[in-house]
Amino acid sequence: MLHLARTAAMPRKRALQTCSDWLNVKFILRGPMPEFCSFLVFKPSEIDLIHSIFAAANWSTRDIPDPSMRYAFSERGMSELSQASALKDIGIRREGQQEGRLLLLETEQAEADNIIQLVCAANLILEGFPFVKNPPTSGFKLPDDEADRRTTFENVFRSDGFFQWFTYRETLPVAVAIAAEAWRDRKLVYAIHKLAHSYETESVTPWSMHPRFKQAFQKHSVDFSSHVVTSVAINLAYSAIEELDLGVKASPKKPRTIGQGTFVWNPEVLDPFKERLRKAGIDPEKTIDWVTRGDQTEIDIYKMLDDPSDHSDGVDIRDRQVSLPDAINFCEYLRNTMTAHAFSSDTPRLGPYEVYNAQQVARLLILSKCNLWNTWTKELRRRYG
Repeated sequence: MLHLARTAAMPRKRALQTCSDWLNVKFILRGPMPEFCSFLVFKPSEIDLIHSIFAAANWSTRDIPDPSMRYAFSERGMSELSQASALKDIGIRREGQQEGRLLLLETEQAEADNIIQLVCAANLILEGFPFVKNPPTSGFKLPDDEADRRTTFENVFRSDGFFQWFTYRETLPVAVAIAAEAWRDRKLVYAIHKLAHSYETESVTPWSMHPRFKQAFQKHSVDFSSHVVTSVAINLAYSAIEELDLGVKASPKKPRTIGQGTFVWNPEVLDPFKERLRKAGIDPEKTIDWVTRGDQTEIDIYKMLDDPSDHSDGVDIRDRQVSLPDAINFCEYLRNTMTAHAFSSDTPRLGPYEVYNAQQVARLLILSKCNLWNTWTKELRRRYG
């Protein structure tokens, strides 16, 4: 047993009197924590912020120059190599260019993998489309010996396959903050992964939903397999909402609507629903654009959408402003009646716009619960500075 108190027989210089001394003793007895390459690359100017965010989640990290040399940063922007074979052509970095900083995780394998996967899933939610193909799914354990590390850097990380795993995205600092915020809440972690898988199953680029593109996609498909993919994407998006405990809680004894022929919320359902949103840090009075384009071939529920967005023209663009409780209710309707069970005759009428709407509702709820809705790196510096 180790005694930390100084005794008369123990010279002062050998007494272990501080917590840091004790940590050093444990380090000697157990050896250093393993280090895992995260494959996540950051701007040199952002790496201190990243360490601050990770420290807030009690994650131990450090950084090294990106051994892949895939990215170069300057005041003008960023340059990227797509193939490892291009490394032989880059020569010496131009004046003002800096290599990225690679994040290393000092922890055990299982935790390193979970952290990396969560950051990548959070980044996918932020971007709203899987721009990065085959993102890192696990950490790479780095050798303890420096010579072995250099060999790994030169012969493994700078060869095609691993080279493409090294990932820089402008949104990564916020993705790290989302992961750190969610880490202690297992339900929130699952919600993030479910929505990320929804985007991977089916999604459209966010900018293609801009009103200037009007109806950018075919609204429905005749392919049976497409109906299944669309349904799975909607199911995952709504399941993410359920993980947050933000679904509608109604029953035969307490129905969600009162009256006949039109939808009017039952206050006994709506008022507690709004309170759950508030407790999650989400404004229940917030509205969301429910994207509706082209001919009126949607399901009957769309007849309830009677508040046009400012940019709607009533023909090609029929987007509607929908309250957050109503939007969640619509997502549940899609899931309950057309996608989660045996398909109905209305299921083939679903398509990319319904998928996008359900994903946008789940995205808003997740980012708002993390207190990171419409938050970017500049704001993160103020929070973690």
